[in-house]
Amino acid sequence: MVIEEKTVKYAGVAAKAAGFVGFLLFCAASVYGGTAVDTRGHELFVPDHDFRVVSLSPGGTEILFELGVHEELVGVSDFCNHPKEFVSSKQKMGGFSTPNLERIQSVSPHVILLNTVVPISIKKQFDRLGTQIFVTEPKSFSELLDMIIQLGRLFNRETEAQALVQEIKNEVGEVARRVETKSVAPVRTFIEIWYDPYYGAGKNTLAGDIVRLAGGRVVPDSSTPYPRINEEVLLTLNPEAIILGHQIDTATFLEIHSNVVRVYAIRNNKIFTPDPDVFLRPSPRVVHAIKEIARFLHPEAF
Repeated sequence: MVIEEKTVKYAGVAAKAAGFVGFLLFCAASVYGGTAVDTRGHELFVPDHDFRVVSLSPGGTEILFELGVHEELVGVSDFCNHPKEFVSSKQKMGGFSTPNLERIQSVSPHVILLNTVVPISIKKQFDRLGTQIFVTEPKSFSELLDMIIQLGRLFNRETEAQALVQEIKNEVGEVARRVETKSVAPVRTFIEIWYDPYYGAGKNTLAGDIVRLAGGRVVPDSSTPYPRINEEVLLTLNPEAIILGHQIDTATFLEIHSNVVRVYAIRNNKIFTPDPDVFLRPSPRVVHAIKEIARFLHPEAF
């Protein structure tokens, strides 16, 4: 009889404890609805509803727009320029390295989207304000897709994020299929990020991935993200195509590259300048860059 009473008593305590734990979990879910990991590996939390976000990342802003995070975006950087009508309606919060900290603090954001190009001193100031930072700097195509998924999780847009990633994969897959079935071989391509001195984008960068997916083979075949090379190396590489990551007119390009005019790409005018905002910005618009570059490298496939 005593044993039965103790059993009933313990069962009652366990039930109350379980109920209390459930209550805590309910409260936690009410406070923190979204959880995600940024490109640094840092975990963030935001409320499920009524959250506020400031984006100092142009690519991040474009992703938020595609995911339907519209009203919750309460501020953008001076360099966020797409979609034009969307960003023009948002309060401007300064540049990458010169954000208006007082203005940002005034809107009390739960999270701020940053590029890694933001100075560490600025990040420390945000830390002192107690504001969470989500760094948006994917270094490959797969990391870009993962970042979209993480932002979907963080801002309660998982369904939209999954759909967007699948749409991107489908479009890129179609480009790859056309290139593979109608082209002979990948085109040796130098991605010129700058010219004084020469800096290229390596294969282990988002730009390198874009060119690879468009049917190019990035040269030099270096694991260094942005290798510096001289004119002799460029002549030896002799790329069949050059993709410019900066904007320059033809006359100036030929003048600057006068010592390397023997390069195949220059002799055959196989030089292409995509919109840097589309080509180098980690956003869903990289699909357009892949399509454009694929048509440039493999016109026979389109």
